[in-house]
Amino acid sequence: MLLVTATPSSDEAARDDDDAVQRALSVPTRAGIYRRLRAQGSSASAKEVADWFGLHPNVARNHLDQLADAGLLVTSRRKHPGGGRPAKVYVAREQDARTEVQVPPGSQLGVHVVVQLIAGLTEHEAKLELLAEAQGRRLVSAQAGRAETRSFGAAVVVAVEALRAAFPEARIADDDEDRAVIEGLDVALRQIGEVDGAVGNALARGFIRGAVLAAGAAARVTSQAGRVTVVPDPDGQADVPGPTSTVDARGKTYQAGVVTTMRAMVALRPGDYLEVLTDLKGAPAAFARWADRAGHQIIDVTRIRDSKGRQAVRLLLRKATG
Repeated sequence: MLLVTATPSSDEAARDDDDAVQRALSVPTRAGIYRRLRAQGSSASAKEVADWFGLHPNVARNHLDQLADAGLLVTSRRKHPGGGRPAKVYVAREQDARTEVQVPPGSQLGVHVVVQLIAGLTEHEAKLELLAEAQGRRLVSAQAGRAETRSFGAAVVVAVEALRAAFPEARIADDDEDRAVIEGLDVALRQIGEVDGAVGNALARGFIRGAVLAAGAAARVTSQAGRVTVVPDPDGQADVPGPTSTVDARGKTYQAGVVTTMRAMVALRPGDYLEVLTDLKGAPAAFARWADRAGHQIIDVTRIRDSKGRQAVRLLLRKATG
């Protein structure tokens, strides 16, 4: 008997590659990491990426490995100046056009939100800005999940990635450690005739301020001619999401801790936050693997001491909204 084995066509393989890329870039934080590595053009370790984005190194490593599995990053080893084991580092692979982040050509979400905001309020710029700020926070919560705190630069990247769900043309035109210029929101705003000039600037300021705040950094925002300038606000405070419930998984194995967390998640509403305390060093990676499969989001990983002085790794998770 002759066995015939079918091999995937080049078109099928290309589609599979496209799907893998889009899955890898579907998480705003992960997409932001990739953009940062592409922009800087040099390698970075998981620890360095974790420092940029306010993540636990294990969570950063999980994001980097998924980007590498999708073919967006390549890995190598970097020798330490003082000797010792070389560190694993990641660098962005030069990509062709099909690996760019694909976004819908239009955004009904953005149009719907703006229509609601401008109805009868065009003469009240301050109120428009506040309403847009609230919508900016919601967009980050829906797309990326809020974070307790991030560096200014990382918060801006995450905020813009989340805003792209409603405003596909949004982009960071210029940035450094204490300043970022964001363009592109005005493209979607101009699609609605009533939005121009001062009204459009007020909406853009509000959307971006709220998004950066929800992404983990307080910012001062100004706008002119479609360009929004963002700088850190040392007197402001970033949003701090409060957990609806807490799971104390200290003393449990990885498997038992994840199972307990799964059960606690069932009782929560979509978008609620769950705090998990663990004392296992590799726990963040185990929880990240489960959260990715279940569609939940790890918002923050920090080392803490409880009221009795006991050490713990605190994970803040957000329940999937879909």
